[in-house]
Amino acid sequence: MWKAFVFGAVVAGAIGPIALLVFGTAARQGFAAGAFAGLGAALADFLYALAAFSIGALVMPLVAAHEKSIAVGCALLLIGLGAAMLLSLARGNVEAPMARPAAKALGPTFLLTIVNPMTLVVFAGIVPQLPVAGSFAKAAALALALAAGSGTVQLAIAGSGAALGRAMPGENGRRAITAAAAAGIVAFGIYGLASAF
Repeated sequence: MWKAFVFGAVVAGAIGPIALLVFGTAARQGFAAGAFAGLGAALADFLYALAAFSIGALVMPLVAAHEKSIAVGCALLLIGLGAAMLLSLARGNVEAPMARPAAKALGPTFLLTIVNPMTLVVFAGIVPQLPVAGSFAKAAALALALAAGSGTVQLAIAGSGAALGRAMPGENGRRAITAAAAAGIVAFGIYGLASAF
């Protein structure tokens, strides 16, 4: 059980586009929004873990067979997300803190984590080292332990982002944070696209 928790923490601790999204959300909208964004990522990790622990040996090779197509699509999605953030910034549309309910940050991060090629690659690569649960109850328990590790790190990332948001208050601070997060997400997308070929 503890190995699943540690793996969840390691997966969440890898700085990538999802961590930037959680950090930036918390910096712009506060800890609650960042926490919901992080929990969206942890929920996606839970679903991947549940699949990996229960039927991973059967499903993950099928996903791996389409790895290049998935990587290209996800890289383009990341580039599009970052570009949309930059366009919104250029138009002057930077959300004021608490402009929308914090819980609305869960969905987008969940969806981006589900389609993030790094998540697919990490889970596909780790499946051979994971214990096959043998029962759905044990698979669910292991997946919950992994999600708890992921969620713990995601909350720490959200806390760091919220602290930066407090240190850089006002519209100029939010604009700088948004620009940095958007540029990082675009960079990860471009890297992912280049790596696919």
